[in-house]
Amino acid sequence: MQPGWMGSKFYRTCDWVWKLAYVNLLWLMFTFLGLIVFGFLPATVAMFAVIRKWLMKETDVPIFLTFIQMLKKDFLRINLLGSAFLIVGYILYFNYHYLGSIDGIMHSILALGWYIGCFIFAVTFLFIFPVYVHYDLKLSQYFKTALIVGIVNPLALLTLFISLGLALYLFYLIPGLIPFFSASMLGLLVTWCAHMSFQRTERKKEKLAS
Repeated sequence: MQPGWMGSKFYRTCDWVWKLAYVNLLWLMFTFLGLIVFGFLPATVAMFAVIRKWLMKETDVPIFLTFIQMLKKDFLRINLLGSAFLIVGYILYFNYHYLGSIDGIMHSILALGWYIGCFIFAVTFLFIFPVYVHYDLKLSQYFKTALIVGIVNPLALLTLFISLGLALYLFYLIPGLIPFFSASMLGLLVTWCAHMSFQRTERKKEKLAS
């Protein structure tokens, strides 16, 4: 009786709900322990590392231990990546205000460049976390790889944007879910779409090699 119960859809759904809530609370706790500024990115990477293992069928990994190991492993490295995003984000913010001071065709040209830059920034930022926990690369290579993974499969990217939009709308309708599922649910959606892109990239490599 027990194996049949544990294999039921209801049990698996409850198990996923509990795990997502647990890893989300860990993310919140260690983000605040790092005073947000220094804790946000390491805690986010640790959360993505746990979620990746789930999607790789390693569902029985010790969540807390895996989270802590990843948190300690790359605390400084991931904050360096975050500093690069902060600098680029500030440049985009500065350029946004600069666009308001010009007009004419120059404004149109620069505005187009600004929108393209924001798109590249958003895609790279979304996929940098699953790429970071999936590949072992040099620090500078993560940005290029995250962008490639994000755009190599337009369907996965479109699916991600729609899924994130629906998830954010759900949190808007039910704010009580935010402390328990906000980061983990968004992380699951991003990792799942990135995983589709990883598989597509691997299939392309296999075709080229054959």
